[in-house]
Amino acid sequence: MLGYLNDAERTSRVLTPDGWYKSGDVFRRDEIGCYWFVGRTDDMFVSGGENIFPIEVETLLERHPAVHQAYVMPFDHEMKGQVPYAFVVLRQGANADEQTLKEFALAHGPAYQHPRRVFFLRELPLAGTNKIDQQKLRQWVASGELEHNEIRTNE
Repeated sequence: MLGYLNDAERTSRVLTPDGWYKSGDVFRRDEIGCYWFVGRTDDMFVSGGENIFPIEVETLLERHPAVHQAYVMPFDHEMKGQVPYAFVVLRQGANADEQTLKEFALAHGPAYQHPRRVFFLRELPLAGTNKIDQQKLRQWVASGELEHNEIRTNE
């Protein structure tokens, strides 16, 4: 990459002095030298002083046999700054409730990462960009539409 067209300031923010591109991707290296994708720096949020990458929580929840798909995003919290909320699509014919998935997350991952709320949807809403519609999810939570944990459609 030679840079962003006619944008020297932005180019200087994403290239190191020796010309390497700073992608924002975060990896960890395990004990045998393999690298594992952890998340992106712009997706990470801090909860009570701990860094949380939503993809780690999503991957953990998707290990539960009832969970087909999970999406995690931060919500404001008085004491912790932000905490993870999970939006879950269950496998066809499977059952799980909020408490079950919270306990699963606590048993299989770090306590600070467990979702403080779990909402169930028939499918995750998509925006025009074909990405998860975070704005719609925030709107549903703020309006209380998801409060009773009824499975919600995208209408």
